[in-house]
Amino acid sequence: MRTSIRSITCALLGALLAGAGLAAHAASKSADARVLVYWDQNEEEDVLVAGQVKQLVPPYDPNGQMCIFPDHSGRFVTGYNPTLPSQDNPGSLKPLMNPPVGEAVWDRHGSFTGQTIYVPGPYALPGSTIGGDIPPDSAAGGFENGAYNNNGTFTGCAFDHEGHLFAADIGTAQGQIPVPDDGRIIEWFPPDYTQYCIIYGPDVGGVGPHHVDGSGGLRDPGTLAVRHGDLYVPETGAGRVLRFRHRSFPRRAADCGPDGLLAPKAQFDVLLHGTPAFPIGIAWDPRAHAWAVSNVIGDPAVAWFNDDGTPHPAKGPVPAGPYNPFGIAVAPSGDLYFVDIHVVCDASGCGPADNGGGVFEVAFHHGVPLAPQRIAGGLNFPTSVTVCRGRDCPTPP
Repeated sequence: MRTSIRSITCALLGALLAGAGLAAHAASKSADARVLVYWDQNEEEDVLVAGQVKQLVPPYDPNGQMCIFPDHSGRFVTGYNPTLPSQDNPGSLKPLMNPPVGEAVWDRHGSFTGQTIYVPGPYALPGSTIGGDIPPDSAAGGFENGAYNNNGTFTGCAFDHEGHLFAADIGTAQGQIPVPDDGRIIEWFPPDYTQYCIIYGPDVGGVGPHHVDGSGGLRDPGTLAVRHGDLYVPETGAGRVLRFRHRSFPRRAADCGPDGLLAPKAQFDVLLHGTPAFPIGIAWDPRAHAWAVSNVIGDPAVAWFNDDGTPHPAKGPVPAGPYNPFGIAVAPSGDLYFVDIHVVCDASGCGPADNGGGVFEVAFHHGVPLAPQRIAGGLNFPTSVTVCRGRDCPTPP
């Protein structure tokens, strides 16, 4: 279905494990009906409101983590990667946004605002003067066919309390083994988000002054989280979780280096390494005062860790089950939500099952997880889940 992020996991999981319109939903009422739960799937963004699944963004290529602006406007961003009619995606029938890879901005009712947050560059769609710095996928016919979704994909995003936007671009990590180290972290500055700084990424080779598709960056970064100004990044391809210290971030574009590259790169320490083996999602648990981290392959499915990286003894873990957790979120009540990409294997390899994904809710009794309850099913490769509570939450019109 979604070629860009789907191909990452299809090929990557296949190697590791081996050595369609609105989907049908089955919804149950959330433990806290005031919490709205959002997820992306098959080029759309859906939301659970008081036990009812509704479509927030009709198919128009939302592709990656949803992050809500902290300015009380109800606006939000999602990763945007265009798809083509030949890919049989419903979003491919909509006009291509400019530039073709970035963070699309939606209003509080799920309508595209016309703004895409991006890194400027020479690669514009035919007939457009607005270009990004990610070159098109020449193997798929070049940019004359709109094929931009194999050389850059924005999977994760996060706002800090000052409104700075961070996003993770996985680069060419579309299933290659070994995983390439051309992923990057980009920061955009409020209020208009037209100025940027690449705070961590490739610094050798590649294309253009930003070394796009070069080397020296991250290996397949996942979804993101911010706490106390620090940025937390699961680096799935390296089996670790990184913590970037806010003191090393620029506070304005003038603090960035030449060509929009931070030099030296933002500093990080390794919060987790090796456990879980394939971390891909991270969320702060306000009840446990600990980090919940999803493991897309293996046991446990989700585990909790203190801020020093030690296992948290009072909550979890969620054991492995018939699901493959990708993005995760934790409600104020401490309930956990995760999306399942649902990997299946056959003679041709392993990959996400069509219409096999779902969204699960996990409640706890004295820190012990109860059986995950599916609140939505029949999904095509959901990658992220977001929770929101309050009057500023995005809602369908």
